[in-house]
Amino acid sequence: MGKTVVITGYGVVTPFGRGTACFASTIFAGKHRFREIQGFDVTATYAKRGAEASVPDKSYRTFALQCTDDALQMAGFDLQSLSDQERLHRAVVAVGNLGDGMHSREFYQTCLMRNQPGKPAPDNMERNPFVQADLVAKHIGSEARRLAFTNACVASANAIGYGFDMIRNGRTELVLAGGINVLHPLVYYNFDSSRAMAEDVVRPFSKGRSGLLIGDGAAMLVLESWEHAKARGADPIAELCGWGISADGYHITRPDPSGSGLARAMRMAMKQACCPVEEVDYINAHGTGTPLNDIAETRAMKQVFGDQAARIPVSSTKSSTGHMLEATGAVEAVISLYAMEHGIIPPTANYLGPDEELDLDYVTEGPRRKMLHTVLSNSCAFGGNNCSLLFRRRWTG
Repeated sequence: MGKTVVITGYGVVTPFGRGTACFASTIFAGKHRFREIQGFDVTATYAKRGAEASVPDKSYRTFALQCTDDALQMAGFDLQSLSDQERLHRAVVAVGNLGDGMHSREFYQTCLMRNQPGKPAPDNMERNPFVQADLVAKHIGSEARRLAFTNACVASANAIGYGFDMIRNGRTELVLAGGINVLHPLVYYNFDSSRAMAEDVVRPFSKGRSGLLIGDGAAMLVLESWEHAKARGADPIAELCGWGISADGYHITRPDPSGSGLARAMRMAMKQACCPVEEVDYINAHGTGTPLNDIAETRAMKQVFGDQAARIPVSSTKSSTGHMLEATGAVEAVISLYAMEHGIIPPTANYLGPDEELDLDYVTEGPRRKMLHTVLSNSCAFGGNNCSLLFRRRWTG
């Protein structure tokens, strides 16, 4: 069976700001953060909008360390405590990122254009995908493994899932896992050139949906074995009891229309958790708002849940936050945990009405009160990557 894995803390930054204090009046109220991009030039792009974070200091370092500090505080860790320093010394750090090298390329091009091919400055190096886990590890004093996950928009969900495996299999007792995304012009222009982005807002599972929009975001979660959490007197938020990962093997940017790849990931997570379809109370969908993704994901849910699919509330919070790319799996895990803690399902915002085949319960009429015991959170990515995380409100020691 392996060890029980619990979540004891999390920290999050969304386009609405730092922390969850704003959740009730924004994400869980069906508000969105889509505005014209201010951080870089979009005069020549087809899309003009995104969900930029309303925070004073926007950088990979700031997001990573703020989320880490908030997660540790919620989990009851004190960086000044000798006993906690010893625990964190052994903590594994796993961070998801794009791993595309765009930031490094941009920096070196700038150096060459200015005829300054000297040593890169540290603040530029921190944009590199392999450095983000090191930032967190150095901050908490960890000398254990630090891992970088680079499989696009499932990266942070994979980081959480791999952390789960390490604890469950007895390889460690404590993991900090998550992901960081800061809106960057090269990434934005890449999505714009593929015509994957909407002109106004994101409308998941709706008629008239036309694409995604990118948002800033980050989240870090504290994963522990139940025994480790209990020994230090921590109060778990929920149990992470299963995860699944799969690949479509279909197309580099388009999902398999059948949804079979994501269906495999969901089944894997539920099988590992010994969770029958009747127990799932809510699905936080990937729900990008693109014409192809939403149909494929709906088909996947119907494959897995059969007749039960129509009764399970499904929503996409990308309708509020935008797509936070490598951070989206971790941020949506936090949103799922918040929903469980407060007994409220976030709505799918900007909905205009049903479209062909999209006939599930997408929670389109505002937030919904419901006691949630078991929640499934889906993430998908270019390359046909899929990941599902399954959380339970209860846990066993």
